[in-house]
Amino acid sequence: MRHCQRLKTAWIAIVAALSAATAFAATEVVDGIEWTYFIDNGEATVGGILTSTSGAITLPSTLGGCPVTSIGDYAFYRCSSLASVTIPDSVTSIGSSAFYGCNGLKSVTIGNGVTSIGDYAFSGCTGLTSVRFPLL
Repeated sequence: MRHCQRLKTAWIAIVAALSAATAFAATEVVDGIEWTYFIDNGEATVGGILTSTSGAITLPSTLGGCPVTSIGDYAFYRCSSLASVTIPDSVTSIGSSAFYGCNGLKSVTIGNGVTSIGDYAFSGCTGLTSVRFPLL
């Protein structure tokens, strides 16, 4: 019986640790686009979009009442209908392969906050002709 009690106690500790470490996932509609995002430590990470979207998009600076500070890995993977993306100043990091294969993407405007761009973030963006960085 003691063995079962130790297993139960260990299982409860594992579940509690996983629950504390797991980010809160949600969706929110902003300007007609349904965004997926994760909240962790009061900051939002964009996971992608659920709305069929073409043309220009501007990432929101807040989601779920929290500042958007990052774009997740593979967030816009092969969203070939995107033509341009504007990233707000609140974003500090762009994940690996975030825009991988977005071959319709022609221009990107990166906000003041970005200090980290992951590997292959814009790989396969064959139509990309303009990347604007802020003046520092």
